[in-house]
Amino acid sequence: MSPPPQGAVPQGLLPQVTPGVNGSARLSAGALATALPTRQRNNGFIALAVALIVGLTAIGAYLYSTAGSKTPVVMVIHRIPVGQVVERSDLTTVPVSGRVVAVAGSNLASVIGERAAVTLLPDTLLQRAMVTSGGTLPAGQAQVGVAVRSGQIPADGLAAGDVVRVVRLPVKGSVDGQASVLVDRAEVFSSRPDPAVSGGTLVTVVVPEAASTAVAAASGAAAVALVKVSS
Repeated sequence: MSPPPQGAVPQGLLPQVTPGVNGSARLSAGALATALPTRQRNNGFIALAVALIVGLTAIGAYLYSTAGSKTPVVMVIHRIPVGQVVERSDLTTVPVSGRVVAVAGSNLASVIGERAAVTLLPDTLLQRAMVTSGGTLPAGQAQVGVAVRSGQIPADGLAAGDVVRVVRLPVKGSVDGQASVLVDRAEVFSSRPDPAVSGGTLVTVVVPEAASTAVAAASGAAAVALVKVSS
């Protein structure tokens, strides 16, 4: 038997056509056995997909492991006016998660006895810059001690951080019987009972330096009243 001509399809690979009904023809099962060409896979895309899956899995594992990790930090629970000494009762510790800039709970004792560099409000996480061991009096301000008697301050007293209006009362027997405002808004630095006068109170107020002399003179004449105003 002579070999098939060049380019001819071997006999065994030709689809077998068999007569069908009404003269139609159909292919035999052998025609379907011919392998179809397949698309070549891109190995670069597969490697990239694997790398993304591994990376996302690592990130998810890190977030899950740190979600429950909390560190105790210092929090203010009482209002502390600027310049006031920080007491242990003014602070507590709370656990927080994530990166928070605050004094660590283990360092709470290091801020006791320092002074508030700014007015500290309750529920504030304490930062080291909020307290100082140095002076806290703002430039252009002065602290003046004022001695007042019963009726010259509110009946429930004054506390550090209160805002008051400093009023000069008219001097008895003077021609001018009008009261005058020496300082419209001053902050109470401290307040305590006057041991030398029954019912008296010693109040230290922070006032503009330009008004400090007038306030001190009025206090010396027992002619000062402090009116509490909204802060």
